[in-house]
Amino acid sequence: MSLPPGVAADRVEEIDVGLSGARVARLYVAGRPTAVFKSADAGRRDLVAELVGTERRLRLLAGTRLPVPRLLDSGRWRGSYWLTMEHLPGRGAHEPRHDRAELIALLARALRDLHAVPAAGLPLPMGPDVLLEQARERVASGAVDRGWRAQGHTPRVPGGNGRRASGAAEVLAALADRLERIPVSGPVLLHGDYCLPNVLVDGEGGWSLIDLGRVGVGDRHLDLADMTGSMLSDLNPSFGPRDAEAFLDAYGRDLVDPGLLELYRVLDDFFWPE
Repeated sequence: MSLPPGVAADRVEEIDVGLSGARVARLYVAGRPTAVFKSADAGRRDLVAELVGTERRLRLLAGTRLPVPRLLDSGRWRGSYWLTMEHLPGRGAHEPRHDRAELIALLARALRDLHAVPAAGLPLPMGPDVLLEQARERVASGAVDRGWRAQGHTPRVPGGNGRRASGAAEVLAALADRLERIPVSGPVLLHGDYCLPNVLVDGEGGWSLIDLGRVGVGDRHLDLADMTGSMLSDLNPSFGPRDAEAFLDAYGRDLVDPGLLELYRVLDDFFWPE
């Protein structure tokens, strides 16, 4: 992988973890990881928008005490948009070698700490209306067609005599009908993609957050749905339903609406890349 002028590295280690579609690499100087490099072809407007959004959010989050990467540089080069961020220590929560009980407690504590950050005034709306509009755009563009992956866990069709929705457009319409009538829980500062690989654990009780392109202000159930969905995903086979339930217990059941949690899990399906 070639790097833009001014981005220094003795060694470049490409990273293939993640589903965003952007090119990602870890940069080393004097044998030590110092930065993370991300880039996307200018023709992929969705990926470029994600990187631009990440840059904006890192600048805003710099004013908080959250353990997130520091933005180092960004720009355009050879038909691509790129940025570099500070490399943070730790292993992804999805990796082995973590004590399970301690990890679950840490993930819940980290999310409570994130949700406790004052969100008033942050220009990052991520409420149901914003998410539903983004999902509609993805359906209209043909980016969502699972036939339906969440079959059996989808909302019932309004006026459909109990029939469950099928097909992306009908699922989304049923989901919108439900979500648009439910008050936002919070609102709180959200990670927006709070899944196992996006939480780094340092082994000494410390944690940090990465992949911050969807940080926003909205309903806490979005983050709760992301993490429990990550624990139930085939991508993380060492986790399962017991871990998801233990995570919700540790976060605080008094803050969790099971029905709303399931709706946000379905909504999350609209943002997975094909």
